[in-house]
Amino acid sequence: MNRSVIRSVFEHLADNLLLLVFPAALLLYLSSYHVTALVLGAAFYFVSVKDASVIPAVAILLCFMIPPGSDTAPISEGYVREVRENYVVVESGYSKILVYTKSMPIFDSVIRFDGHPEPVSDSKGFYRFPFAHYSRLKGIRYAVSPDTITEVKASYSVRGFLMKRIMKLDPEVSSCLMKVLFSISSSDESFSGLLRDRGISLAGVIAFTDCMLSYFCFEERRKMIRFVLILLLGFFYHWPFLLVQRSLRIVLKRIGLNSRQAGGAALLISLRLFPYAVFSASFLMPLIYMFADDHKKGISRMFFGMHASAVLFQKVNPAELFLFRKLLPLSGFCWFCALAEALFRIPLHGLILFIDRIYSVLFLFELPGTIFGPGLPFYLLMQISLNRKKKKPVLAAVLFLLFQFSGLFHPFAELSFINVGQGDSILIRSPFRTGDVLIDTGKPSQKNNVFTFLKAKGIHSLDTLLITHADSDHSGNQEAVTEEFSPSSVITAHHPPFTAGVIHFLDLNDIHTEDENESSIVTAFRLNGLCVLLMGDSSVLTEERILQRYPDLSCDILKLSHHGSKTGSSERFLDTVRPELAIVSSGAYSIYHHPSPEVTERLYNRRIPYLDTKEDGDITILFLPGFNLLTTASGKIAIIRV
Repeated sequence: MNRSVIRSVFEHLADNLLLLVFPAALLLYLSSYHVTALVLGAAFYFVSVKDASVIPAVAILLCFMIPPGSDTAPISEGYVREVRENYVVVESGYSKILVYTKSMPIFDSVIRFDGHPEPVSDSKGFYRFPFAHYSRLKGIRYAVSPDTITEVKASYSVRGFLMKRIMKLDPEVSSCLMKVLFSISSSDESFSGLLRDRGISLAGVIAFTDCMLSYFCFEERRKMIRFVLILLLGFFYHWPFLLVQRSLRIVLKRIGLNSRQAGGAALLISLRLFPYAVFSASFLMPLIYMFADDHKKGISRMFFGMHASAVLFQKVNPAELFLFRKLLPLSGFCWFCALAEALFRIPLHGLILFIDRIYSVLFLFELPGTIFGPGLPFYLLMQISLNRKKKKPVLAAVLFLLFQFSGLFHPFAELSFINVGQGDSILIRSPFRTGDVLIDTGKPSQKNNVFTFLKAKGIHSLDTLLITHADSDHSGNQEAVTEEFSPSSVITAHHPPFTAGVIHFLDLNDIHTEDENESSIVTAFRLNGLCVLLMGDSSVLTEERILQRYPDLSCDILKLSHHGSKTGSSERFLDTVRPELAIVSSGAYSIYHHPSPEVTERLYNRRIPYLDTKEDGDITILFLPGFNLLTTASGKIAIIRV
């Protein structure tokens, strides 16, 4: 191969580096079981088209198959490299470990801790952040909950010094500054706007500096100062993904690459160095801005940005995306205010909170929901139909907002058993958002999981919130759900029949005693040919009482009582109702070891299959025309006949 051919190959590759970022990100996002088949298939396709430029492209993609980190032994001492609300990341050499703690060790100090490390894991859910996969991409394989943490060596880094100064301030001020400067939240946080959810982006710090310099410097001088600022921020924050990507892009443009080539190369290199960034907005947003069409790029950026926001955050705020360029410098101004108060004790946190309250106005335009729903195929077909239309970017954005606002990404009736560990939370939806009923809310520690699921479904208000009984694992988030989703009615005691959309609900239990479990609300409803029975925490006595009142009771889907405890699901009850499928809502770390062996044996003897949220995560039944589709977060799929 002569020099001209080689040069042509690499020039062609350089022009398409930005496109190469997408399969590279996909390789990192997918689990290891899919990666090999995907790369082999891509390699076969590339070879079949007989384009020599695909050979280095395949080589680059193969680099992303190399797993980050190694399975080294867990450590018990190291430097604190990352601090979050309830954990820190400790590093020693090439080994990292996640340490769960409510205390807040200082950045870059050396700590020693005890405990028994366990592999990092997370509970399964359709819309939950894949924390275990994210941790593995960071090179973190183990986590520990220590009894004691001891500081072995004090921190002498700049950010450690700044953190110590902040922690000496009043708790309210300290909480504000920690959020702004280090994105560390606290339970008593007073933010109400965008700073509450996102914190300060380092891109905002750069944007604010650039905006101020535009009044005093020419472009070349601004570029130089901007690069110096990135270097200083990188030194302070230990070079996160965004700063590495920005600095690489500047250097690559300096050596002769155009903006698109430099952007693609910088993203690829940064993504290989920080593979976990594939789950962050700091990766997706620069990619969107570089990939947007040159024509009407504002609409294109907003269009792609809305999709990224729906995937990452289960919500979309078109006003925020539209004003993104204006809001970015303002967030950088907040960063400098926080830095001034931390270093020189200038009382500016009140100004930061005021700006945050201005941000909170944008919440009026927020649309909850994710695009990953049964309506997605219809949406894609409609977008394809717009391909030859004039003003396509505008129409495409309007179509997305229509689907998001009207809930068309999730148009069908659904029954979902949300994985809340040892507890219950069940969502029942009528078609086209005509009635949303939530039965129980899980315990307080599961609030984020419940909220994430509801918002991913595009729910901003509930028709009915029903609490089966007062136990914390059923009612723990009642107040929070009521405040956030404003249910039209809240039911906490035995009730007459009621209707939500096309679904008619009955309470089958009439026992009123001091025993919460015996008096638990037992809900029955029928939808799309399936009869569903939700038993709450009812006991054998409750089951006997129900069978006395309804001797011919039967059902297709049975949510077992009391998380599969042997106090319920008696042999007589199972023989009478004869369910096609049983559901258990239990926790992985429950001291009760639900479901009990006695109950599972009863199910086995009657050939009643069951699913457990402990193993299967979120469980959803979609009620579709002519059939019902069951899916679980663990990947199980089944068709339930009508």
